[in-house]
Amino acid sequence: MGKFFYELAHDQWDIPELRELLEKILPEKITMDDFSVKHEVEGLGKREMILNARRSQNGTDSTRILLAIEDITERIRP
Repeated sequence: MGKFFYELAHDQWDIPELRELLEKILPEKITMDDFSVKHEVEGLGKREMILNARRSQNGTDSTRILLAIEDITERIRP
């Protein structure tokens, strides 16, 4: 609570392009669909993930983002 997504897990999610997109979701009321990330995840190794994000529509509070992450590493390996 009280932290940005890219600050989690010792800043391992601080990916400039991802951060830029996440920071636009609330002020510009946009969504992020099928954003592909190839990333070294501590304890898991290289992973490929798809991220989707949008502003949360929780009553009157519109200061939160709903973020879904799908690990597709095994699905795309030959």
